[in-house]
Amino acid sequence: MYEQDKRVLAEAAIKHVKNGMILGLGTGSTTRSFIDVLGKWVEAGGQVQGVATSAETAEQAKRLNIPLLSLEEATHIDLVIDGIDQIDTQFRVLKGGGGALFREKVAALMSREVLYLADASKFVHHLSGPLPVEIDAFARPYVERFLQDKHVDVTLREQDGEPFVTNGGHLILDVDLKRVQDVPHFARELKSLTGVLETGYFERQPDHVLTVEQGQVRQLAHPDLRDGGGLV
Repeated sequence: MYEQDKRVLAEAAIKHVKNGMILGLGTGSTTRSFIDVLGKWVEAGGQVQGVATSAETAEQAKRLNIPLLSLEEATHIDLVIDGIDQIDTQFRVLKGGGGALFREKVAALMSREVLYLADASKFVHHLSGPLPVEIDAFARPYVERFLQDKHVDVTLREQDGEPFVTNGGHLILDVDLKRVQDVPHFARELKSLTGVLETGYFERQPDHVLTVEQGQVRQLAHPDLRDGGGLV
């Protein structure tokens, strides 16, 4: 996504924030743009508290003087704002490109409302991946053999030539879904394996998605809420 589009989406997303809210703050480049805008909103007198889904997000929020709560301190979350990797026509979502899928999923499940930000490239007819799968390092051979038996391609995520390690101390396998027909069933199979902490298939679907079309922001509602999308 272009930086200009991220900024446009961030400015649109801040309109959904109300004083007194507890916000779930996602992880990744799109969310970083939103947190920058949120910091200016707080500086101008806005009052919210955030729940960060990663150390990276927490550090940015602290720099911008956005008050933070731990998940234990937050009795609920009013609104999660985050980016996505892919979304299909039924609002089924893949996330985890930023490496914080486990914490992002917990925040989404706790939240009263979920708002995702995405450019047009994120919308697909079939979720093709990669699907991030967060695993304990000891279980890696076992999980990889399971995936090989399913005839799907899998890659260990790396960073600077070393295995990427999540904030929880786990590894991530990125799984190609092009040969997978039933992604929800496949994700449940993976989740049932010993050693798999979480997958990037999000059972909690977004209530709304903000996207950019020809420079204008469009708000799309979940099919269960839908009475037509509109420009923001």
